[in-house]
Amino acid sequence: MERDFYNNFNSNFTDYGQNIDDPMFNPIMQYEQAFYYYKYLCMQMDYKIKCKEFEKLSNNQENKSGRRIE
Repeated sequence: MERDFYNNFNSNFTDYGQNIDDPMFNPIMQYEQAFYYYKYLCMQMDYKIKCKEFEKLSNNQENKSGRRIE
């Protein structure tokens, strides 16, 4: 009887640990998804900052020369 209890107890926990195919419960997949989302947000912010800097440079050049650079 003890042997049956031990085998049932062990099988319940080993089945839970081997369910890595489901991306909902896979911590590596969650980490990768969060990493790529953060990377996307950083690239988007970098693009917006560069656009603002370009606008400032364009306005400075326009004021100095009297014409707009495009």
